Amino acid sequence: MEMENKQLSKSTQSWIKKIERKGPPKLDYHSELRNWIECVILQTEKNRDFKKKNQFMSLLEDLEISET
Repeated sequence: MEMENKQLSKSTQSWIKKIERKGPPKLDYHSELRNWIECVILQTEKNRDFKKKNQFMSLLEDLEISET
């Protein structure tokens, strides 16, 4: 790693160190799950599978309730 850092400019090295100090980004699992469920609902509508659509709609409602 040190060998690579010597080849980088000082501003790039500074930027990398700053990112490493911040740590991992905070993830919002609820919004990711909500987006996925919404995509699945659109797909079930497209396939005219209303039974599955209703199941995912119910799951989406439960997710929104748990967020509050």
